[in-house]
Amino acid sequence: MRPRLTSQLVLAALAVVWVAGVSHSLHHHALPWFPVLFVDVAWLQALLLALGAFGTVVVLVGVFAPAVHPPPLTPWRPFVSILVSAKNEEAVIARTVRNLAALEYDEDGHRRFELIVIDDQSTDRTPQILADLAREESLHIVRTPAGSMGKAAALNLGKAHARGELVAVLDADARVRADFLTRMTAHLSGPSIGGVQCQRRLYNGGQNVWTRLQDDEYRLVHHPMQRARQALGGMVSFSGNGLLLRRDALDDVGGWNEEALTEDIDLTVRFHLAGWGIQYCEEVVVWEEAVPTVADLIRQRIRWFEGALRCLGDHLPAMLFSRMALFLRIDMLVFLSGALVFTVGLLTSYFYAVVNVAGADVLVVQLPRSLAVWSSGFLTAGLLVAVLTQTRGRVGEAGAIVVRSVIFSLHRLIVVPLAIYRYIRSAVTGRTTWEKTAHGAAIPPGDRDL
Repeated sequence: MRPRLTSQLVLAALAVVWVAGVSHSLHHHALPWFPVLFVDVAWLQALLLALGAFGTVVVLVGVFAPAVHPPPLTPWRPFVSILVSAKNEEAVIARTVRNLAALEYDEDGHRRFELIVIDDQSTDRTPQILADLAREESLHIVRTPAGSMGKAAALNLGKAHARGELVAVLDADARVRADFLTRMTAHLSGPSIGGVQCQRRLYNGGQNVWTRLQDDEYRLVHHPMQRARQALGGMVSFSGNGLLLRRDALDDVGGWNEEALTEDIDLTVRFHLAGWGIQYCEEVVVWEEAVPTVADLIRQRIRWFEGALRCLGDHLPAMLFSRMALFLRIDMLVFLSGALVFTVGLLTSYFYAVVNVAGADVLVVQLPRSLAVWSSGFLTAGLLVAVLTQTRGRVGEAGAIVVRSVIFSLHRLIVVPLAIYRYIRSAVTGRTTWEKTAHGAAIPPGDRDL
């Protein structure tokens, strides 16, 4: 596929701005007896502190925001098409299909949903398992044509076969309770609400150190941030698993973007740009599998960050000049670029350190000491309070989570540069690599345990 001109221009503009900032911070000042190289990093420190303060405030709002009472359940039972994209999912697909087929969502004794599984060119036993399941359950199987690539293409194919007024999307490893659809549809009562995202949790969070790190992230970062964005009018986002969409809203934005690596983030941005609201339904949970190995985790996060960069490149002009609320625009920019800015900022600080040890006389002009001390103290205290609150004051557990989180954040030093490289390669050559998340390394608990 050919890269979008917008992505190329945004890539070039961001690179020029950053290089200009670094270059401006390096300047010589000739003294009578020797030249001195001044390095002014105040701009970088201010940028990183602002980013950290924004994230801390959002997390604190998410932790302390009062719980939103779920809307009352109604007899409204619009027909729902459940889409499940499956590519080489032999280890999990049978239990997922049985779990979803047992949903309690009917009207006058008639089931008000259909289950569509899209077999995305599977090369394992997935097609045979689905064929066997079709003899047991009411199941519609669709197969993608040769040459299609990615989850977005599979979902668009499933949508073409769907009959529902609403469209639900679940992953091949998803587990939900029987009242999933009943509770989710209650959040779509408003005409401007285009979609609902439920809370995601990990059923194998305690499997090993890597799954525990992801479990910390889901419980202590993703969930509070979704709550805060709901409370503040920010970018409530789809997460690719456990979402329910209005068919007319999905049609309005043109379905899923088949060029997107992270189709959920891309769909989120286009929903907000089109004026469709997204609700976070925290009382409904979809359980899924955490990636259990470091290699799979790195591959997954590279795709996530590259996908966010693509969304930034594709939609930055529209975000800057849209009529969206100011906080929504700021939150969207931070959501898509925060990891990039933080990591590149950290790597830039390493560059300054190299300049220092290369033999130059370096004078570092910093922010006022009082501002640096107070702001750093605020960020640290805010994060500790957030963690302590969520662990209900258990200091030992909170300390362990903080240590694990700091260690886990270092993976961005590997992931973000690789994602930048892949983004540049895609923007220049049009070459795209799509890698799915591996499922099946953990055995999920029974539905009664979820």
